[in-house]
Amino acid sequence: MSPDLPLPKKILLTGGRARLAACIRPHLEAAGRELTMLSREGSNGFLPLEDLFETPLIDSADTLLHLAWSTLPATSEQNVGTEWENDLPLLFRILRRMVASPRRKDLHFIFFSSGGAVYGPCDSGPVNETVSSHPIGWYARAKLAAEEIIRGFCEEHGLRYTILRVSNPYGFSVPFQRVQGIIPHAIDCARSGKTLALWGDGSARKDFVHYTDFNRALQLVIDQRLTGTYNLSSGRSHTIREVIELVQKILGRTINIEAGPARTWDVHSSMIDNQKLRDATGWSPQVSLEEGLRLSAGRTGF
Repeated sequence: MSPDLPLPKKILLTGGRARLAACIRPHLEAAGRELTMLSREGSNGFLPLEDLFETPLIDSADTLLHLAWSTLPATSEQNVGTEWENDLPLLFRILRRMVASPRRKDLHFIFFSSGGAVYGPCDSGPVNETVSSHPIGWYARAKLAAEEIIRGFCEEHGLRYTILRVSNPYGFSVPFQRVQGIIPHAIDCARSGKTLALWGDGSARKDFVHYTDFNRALQLVIDQRLTGTYNLSSGRSHTIREVIELVQKILGRTINIEAGPARTWDVHSSMIDNQKLRDATGWSPQVSLEEGLRLSAGRTGF
């Protein structure tokens, strides 16, 4: 953290209704941070995103966590160009608002990118932040475009920024009607006896980071006002079949599987190096996949 700046206390978070936001909020509030949650539609404790532009809200903040994003990888393929119509214009508006703030030099902007998507296939081994990105889907292309906008704009105007290329956080409760990700799907199918539909044969490799490790890393990034681009991952990859086998072992139940065609935009081999973040913050992941799955299987809400 810069020696002339106090510990960040006031945090704005866009995309406040997202699953990840619901995971971040209690951790940071327990650490004594004051969070203001914003969503495209304000209500029930969420302020509308327009308040960033129509009120002085941003002028009293220390940190802005930008999670607001209108697509998932699958929906991005179904509605090509959505991010260029909605998310990238919103990003430009936020950055311009930061430049106009009298506290622009103190405000720390943190963007959540996708480590599992922007690099593209990692067939030759773990990738670090110096590797060229070769995205294969529209979601990944849009995230990479957002990264380029942030770097260019923030460096031109002297804004403090961090880009976090996050792998696949898991382990926190998700609504039954919005189960997303292989891990909650596998746990739900093991418990209910429903069939688990797979994209491909289960040989795809992914990096899964437990939400407690994710939250610890994020708090260090905020408190140290870390700048630059960093992978936030467990640093270890597992096949989808390995995940399913571990869930079956932990719950003692067999999962019925229906294998379908692999998606052309889904990265088959994702291996993400986290050494840069470890070196910068002293953080390291503590929860193994098996331990994380055991903790996840003990929760309700999947």
